[in-house]
Amino acid sequence: MSATSPSPLADKADVIRGVTFSKGDAVAQPRDGYTPVLRAGNIQGHLILDEDLVYVPERMVSDKQRLRRGDIVMCTSSGSAEIVGKTGFTDRDWNGSFGAFCAVVRPKPGKCHPRYLFHYLQSPRFRDWTRNSSGVGIKNIRKSELDTVEIPFPLPDEQRRIATILDMADAIRRKREQALALADDFLRSVFLEMFGDPGVNPLNHPVETFESLLSIPLRNGISPASRGTFTARVLTLTAITGDRFDGSYAKEGKFLEPISVKDTVSTSDFYICRGNGSPDLIGKGFYSDQDIPGTAFPDTMIAAKPNPKRVTRAFLESIWNGPFVRNQIREAARTTNGTFKINQTAAGAIKIPVPPMEAQKRFQTIVDRVARSKEKLGYGADLFPALSQRAFSGDL
Repeated sequence: MSATSPSPLADKADVIRGVTFSKGDAVAQPRDGYTPVLRAGNIQGHLILDEDLVYVPERMVSDKQRLRRGDIVMCTSSGSAEIVGKTGFTDRDWNGSFGAFCAVVRPKPGKCHPRYLFHYLQSPRFRDWTRNSSGVGIKNIRKSELDTVEIPFPLPDEQRRIATILDMADAIRRKREQALALADDFLRSVFLEMFGDPGVNPLNHPVETFESLLSIPLRNGISPASRGTFTARVLTLTAITGDRFDGSYAKEGKFLEPISVKDTVSTSDFYICRGNGSPDLIGKGFYSDQDIPGTAFPDTMIAAKPNPKRVTRAFLESIWNGPFVRNQIREAARTTNGTFKINQTAAGAIKIPVPPMEAQKRFQTIVDRVARSKEKLGYGADLFPALSQRAFSGDL
């Protein structure tokens, strides 16, 4: 991309706020005279247009709030900084709108290439900008901020060339993601076949509390202190709110005293999300896939040390992040200033049907084999962000 001066987004696109409605205005099923409305959960890189919708009276939706082909839908408000700024592209006509926690970026005709702008809004550079959006408990991106954010817009032919390259790379990435999703579906099927639905417990496995499966009591992490003089790295909550543990999400912090071994990240510990703005993320839990000396886990996490003679890693991660335990966590969670929280008492009381170790070990073997296959599929997963970074830095 040749060097070009950035322009405010408002010069190239309109930013349109979503539909504001009350809980009493919306219904969960289609109805005559009602318009389907997308929510933040419908934005997954692409738009999910056939499920998890709400419907509001047509009179509440203005013409400009109706989605058009080429629109870019963005989540602009959430309790999670990782969700704010997520975008989805409208690649077909759809008779619907979008809610107040979202906005549409609508490219002005002839001003920019819609797919170029979409890829920029998904780029690491822009996502870094969204993570710094305002708000402490609830993260927000204001319309005024979006209007003035500066974006590099090269000549139209160059925009088209970059969009074409990134579209092709994105298609390859999506095929890899589909293969990984099929592997996860396979493991869920194997789990149900081997152990049955935990909510029904057809094999009559003994039901025990989570705390009874631990070697030592649950413990909270530690938090940096503004008056601290000892520097150490500490995980951020994002390390455990994805679909696996990711130790790369860490930052430096100051502590009042050197961190102890019990506070450092260990493969024998199972880390639980203690507080989050999203009910879908509260309580998520994973084992660390590596010992990380010198890196602590934060006070927004609870650490458990499961007894390896009672539960295997694969079994615990599968049942903990499945619907049976997730429903218990949602019921136990409490809300404070927009943040959902779960404490040690509630986490320890979670009920878990515990199969024989022989069956758990067989499941662990299957999970390990699939993990090796997924690792091969994952090679090159970082290439798309790197390609995107190059594209918008003028090096493609």
